[in-house]
Amino acid sequence: MKVAIVDDEALERRALCKMINDHLPDIEVVAEGANGREAIDIAKQYCPDVMLIDIKMPGLDGLQAIEAIRQDGLDLEFIIVSAFDLFDYAKQAMRFGVKEYLLKPSRKEEVISALERVSQEVAAKRRQEESSRQLEEQIRRLQTLVESEWLSVLMTEDVSADEWERWKELLPFSIASGMFLVIQFPDAEVADEWKSWLDKQLSGRAPTRYWIGRMANRRLPVLFFRSPNDGEPAWKPVIQALALDLARQFSARYGVALYIGLGSPFSRLDQLRSSYYEALSAAHYYADRQKAQVGFLPAEATRAGGEAERDKQLFEALRLGDIEQARLIGLAYIEELASSHSLPAAGRKAEETFVWLGRLLSELGIRYERLASFASCRSAAELKRAALDELDCIAADLEVWRQQQAYGKLGKAKDYIDRHYAEPLTLEEVAEQAGISPYYFSKLFKEHFGITFIDYVTNVRIERAKEALARTDLSLKEICFSVGYNDPNYFSRVFKKQTGLSPSEYRKKVQAR
Repeated sequence: MKVAIVDDEALERRALCKMINDHLPDIEVVAEGANGREAIDIAKQYCPDVMLIDIKMPGLDGLQAIEAIRQDGLDLEFIIVSAFDLFDYAKQAMRFGVKEYLLKPSRKEEVISALERVSQEVAAKRRQEESSRQLEEQIRRLQTLVESEWLSVLMTEDVSADEWERWKELLPFSIASGMFLVIQFPDAEVADEWKSWLDKQLSGRAPTRYWIGRMANRRLPVLFFRSPNDGEPAWKPVIQALALDLARQFSARYGVALYIGLGSPFSRLDQLRSSYYEALSAAHYYADRQKAQVGFLPAEATRAGGEAERDKQLFEALRLGDIEQARLIGLAYIEELASSHSLPAAGRKAEETFVWLGRLLSELGIRYERLASFASCRSAAELKRAALDELDCIAADLEVWRQQQAYGKLGKAKDYIDRHYAEPLTLEEVAEQAGISPYYFSKLFKEHFGITFIDYVTNVRIERAKEALARTDLSLKEICFSVGYNDPNYFSRVFKKQTGLSPSEYRKKVQAR
């Protein structure tokens, strides 16, 4: 702790310094002053934790100096050391928050005791401030995580109206309308650099609010949105002009092309996912053809509304493992094609559908290889059989993918918990180890194991504690710390809730066998 001494008597300052140096090794005298003006300067320059200060000094007195320091917002404690035992002085000192009022001549015991008491208060205050700072940082990180997870949900999940409302309560902003763009970068090796570059480009230049998503397969989604109180931007021309400028800036700096797909603007939150898929398809379209770098999905590349909805239903049925529903949708579609188009045209339409499905599979990391070309089918019946065979193949690939997701990544998370249960584990840490976002990890963990992440960690810790109680002579406190708890009382409560017995009762029971 840092202390400053301000007194117009040099002898008094030396005596106080000696007391502190001889008896309080954890306290350092950082400065001395002889009047109120010097006290103010010392407070600003040295930022001491405590100032020992006299009242009656030439010029600005001690109480005036304390008042000026308080008005400057400087955070330090004061101990008055004065020869005047006057109630008015003491009352005014209390008004300024003075911690101690000592009378001269300074007695060693009183000075030491006063400094020790104030030192303890300063230490407690620092701990509280550090705890508050850590809490604020955790809240900030949690808010960032919530916003990031929300964007992932918005892009990829079918969410009920009630769940949208719950998400809205967690977000620091509301959305009246918005649109997506998806940027395809030249490679994924420098993903952090690309994302940092984009954030710098958009900062201060974006015509409306925006949120940058996660980089995946070299593609980075960006949501532009406005809140209800914002002005309504001319979405398409404004965002398209920005995208063109981004592509030019990137090519000029890095010498390679950047492809940007744009999605249509929507005014409803639950419609924004369509904007994302449009932007994703447009990014694919321009990157594949390499004729232009920026744009919306051209009309000739956009499937008709009914076809797009049927394709979506078909993929959702496959993704959810409902192969019977997928076969019904696919069969009805092929029959409709066969009845309204020539066989070659029906084959081409079927090809388009499965090319689109293949792109969605690639987004999940599934490598899909076609069994055969529909152009070689010689009858409508053969076209139906070929389409159903393709659907069965896709369903099998998706089932393998689901199992890998569930058993591979979750198994890895479970192993990590089993090895690190004694550490202060967090959901975010274990999700990162598994390579899954925290939101999906929590959801997937509960679905797969039938228990929440927190409950599983608790079960592991209590099982290890039971083993230690039965097989070792470690104290209850040692066992508490060895299984990841830092509060023996809390550990005992959790243990009893899980087993019906306190730790000491459990030990007596198993050792009596």
